[in-house]
Amino acid sequence: MSPSASTQDLAVHLTALPDREVAALLVARPDLAAPPSSSFLALATRAGAPGSIEHALAGLDAPTLAVAEAVVALSRPDESGRAGGAGPTEVAEVVGNRRVGGAGGASGEPAGGEPLGCPADHPATPATPADPDSVDLAGLVAAHLPLPAEQVTDALEHLGRLALVIEGRPVAALETAFGPHPFGLGPWAAESLSAEQLPPTLEELSEDTAGGGGKPIIPVASVEMLQALTWGPPAGTLRAGGTAPGAALLIERGWLERSSDAHGRTRFILPRQVALALRGGRLTREPLTAPEAGDLETVGADVVASEASFHAEETVRLVAALLEEWGREGGTIRRTGGVSARALARTADALDLEADAAARIIEIAAAAGLLGLDEDGAAWVPSSQAAGWLTDSLPQRWAPLALAWSGSARTPWLTGTRDDDGTLRAVLGPDLEAGWAARLRARVLALLGDLPPGASATPAFVRAALTWQSPRRLIPGGAISAVLAEAETLGITGGGALTEAGRILARRAAASLDEQAPGLSGGPTDPGDAGRAEEAGGEAHAEPLSDDQALTALEAALAADLPAAVEMILVQSDLTAIVPGRPSPELAALLERTSVVESRGGALTVRFTPESVRGALDVGYRAEEITQEIGRYSPTPLPDSLSVLIQDAARHHGAVRVRAVSALLRIGDEATAAGLLAEPRLKDLGLDQVAPGILVATASAGQVLRELRATGLAPVTEDASGHLVVGPATAQQARRAPEPTRPGSEHSVRRRRPGRRELTTLVGRLRVGQEALQAAGETAVATDPVHALAVLRQAQSSRSRLRLSLAGPDGAVQERQVRVMAVEPGRVRLRDVVRETELTVAVHRIVSVEAS
Repeated sequence: MSPSASTQDLAVHLTALPDREVAALLVARPDLAAPPSSSFLALATRAGAPGSIEHALAGLDAPTLAVAEAVVALSRPDESGRAGGAGPTEVAEVVGNRRVGGAGGASGEPAGGEPLGCPADHPATPATPADPDSVDLAGLVAAHLPLPAEQVTDALEHLGRLALVIEGRPVAALETAFGPHPFGLGPWAAESLSAEQLPPTLEELSEDTAGGGGKPIIPVASVEMLQALTWGPPAGTLRAGGTAPGAALLIERGWLERSSDAHGRTRFILPRQVALALRGGRLTREPLTAPEAGDLETVGADVVASEASFHAEETVRLVAALLEEWGREGGTIRRTGGVSARALARTADALDLEADAAARIIEIAAAAGLLGLDEDGAAWVPSSQAAGWLTDSLPQRWAPLALAWSGSARTPWLTGTRDDDGTLRAVLGPDLEAGWAARLRARVLALLGDLPPGASATPAFVRAALTWQSPRRLIPGGAISAVLAEAETLGITGGGALTEAGRILARRAAASLDEQAPGLSGGPTDPGDAGRAEEAGGEAHAEPLSDDQALTALEAALAADLPAAVEMILVQSDLTAIVPGRPSPELAALLERTSVVESRGGALTVRFTPESVRGALDVGYRAEEITQEIGRYSPTPLPDSLSVLIQDAARHHGAVRVRAVSALLRIGDEATAAGLLAEPRLKDLGLDQVAPGILVATASAGQVLRELRATGLAPVTEDASGHLVVGPATAQQARRAPEPTRPGSEHSVRRRRPGRRELTTLVGRLRVGQEALQAAGETAVATDPVHALAVLRQAQSSRSRLRLSLAGPDGAVQERQVRVMAVEPGRVRLRDVVRETELTVAVHRIVSVEAS
């Protein structure tokens, strides 16, 4: 294999490509398109930068990534110490022996016996051992990976289109990306080894040692050392005072090398060709196979629809309850951002949820635009869209919640945890915004959409499948379980299987992934894909549904899954009632106001209490109207116990009236007023008597109402003229409701896909810039930052001198004659050859660079 490709090699390669393939590269690696490069040398510098390489690798699937790592692992320094050289032909010799099933001599050794590292001809591959000229990169990699040769060929072509492997050589930064030990292999041996000097496989050595039929090839201690090092890590350090009894024989045979670390401790290293021989020529220990969806449990379509519709309806109910609660008293905001812990605890208690589940409902509502900031920006309250949303049908209310969640970049499951600075993360806080979360939701939805109908995906399977798709794209712990739990909560999945509505979102997610990373998602693509995308202006993929079309489709899908509504309630004398099925919207709204839920499922069980009946009285119902409305749905007369309960609740309702000052309490009974002043549970309200029966409070009217009710009173709200304020809290605020505010939305950034005209302009600019660079020749002055970095890296490799123009702290420009010692992120370490001093310079201070 040839040496790894330098920046100059990559620039020459890119310059020779036709315009169509250059445009395809810019489409496949969009980070190279913006900002535009001034020349192919500048483009090659950016394409070979570690960050860009890592971005490209993040989109590769496991087989393609394994091929890329194999290209690096099978290259080695040649006689001059440069990367590359004779590595592949040497490794092909190992592949050709009997330990990997290749063709060889009668003894299992390859024909010849040339020493490893010798450029002489070797048996090429197991397929054609007699033809040394047939050694090719695809055949070599396929011999060491458990992949078909055709798949390896396709992967290499894909890597070539991404400019990661050019003319069979990896770009230099690709070697850095995989670290010093690709596939757990150590460095190549300092001295070449012949095929006869290489060890048998590790399995053969272990069997030989355990057989007991004669003297083993090497002692047990030596085999144990090889077992520890063969599959990585390939190096081990001997602790102080320790011994390695099996090392001496291995060093003598050339199967192990001894060195010292920075502290002077003995270090043993297993050479790469020795490890390959011990592995039997294999680079991977386990087969490269994708997770099997056939092992997943299958859920019936009826069960999926039933589970999903139940959760969808419950989520809509909880969001409505949230809007009601925050309509009375908003979610106060902490000084550092996000909803306060006290407001979250209050909301969780009102919704009868745990804090994490309440945070999930709050974030879902905010993502759908149902929340906004009040006039002072001090609290979250229902937005101007909330009142209209509450009047819509169940499918119409659910669809925007599901659609907004599918594209959300929020991470509500991190609520209550601390960030790297130790700051507590709060619901609706800016620190819950994460760009990777939106992509993770899209990836999960797209994966679920590819599964057979009814397949119930587990978090372990989803993580394994997503890791197979993009091994370099790390997924934070707990994120997949949280996303799947959110999908289940919303009714996008039922019993772990995707619903019909979920498949609509899955198709949108797949289209968005294709748009975000063309040519990177998954493995190799057709060579013409990128070109066709370029010809079509970057719009070759199927156009996804618009938001309005998606909302309509989601509404129809949920409506089809919902069971028939029931308009009947069976009221019992113990003040419980049963709805034998899913209640109709009108009945559900009535029960939401007048009762508390005891159980949900195939039937709904509720209980009437004085506190629940008060909810209906608070929104303007009279006692007679409540009795009449419940009786309208009951096939039998209502029990007397319920009528008595309703009348008793109505009699106590309104005994105390609250007027917003911050709050003013008007009480007809002076004894009651005195009792409130003396009540220790109300000390946080800041109550004070200003006149007989007139109290004022420093707390908000909503807090006063809530805490008075907690003491057993039944206060009501009145306006400034003393009239009762009835109706839902969200309706009361409709006139002054704020515009929707989505937390973290100001941080959203989306890279635009370049169109055909823009690509044509970019490629033309590269051609012109490269021609100007070549015309200038050795006298070219690099002023572009990317071009300057390329020249600096080349000078570091060639150890040549440069003339550097630097901007000083006062703005004055000074010239230096330098040699480059190291190019680091954001800075360059130089040696001034005239002043014989070393200096470190920030990249932004470099005005120009030219050959000295």
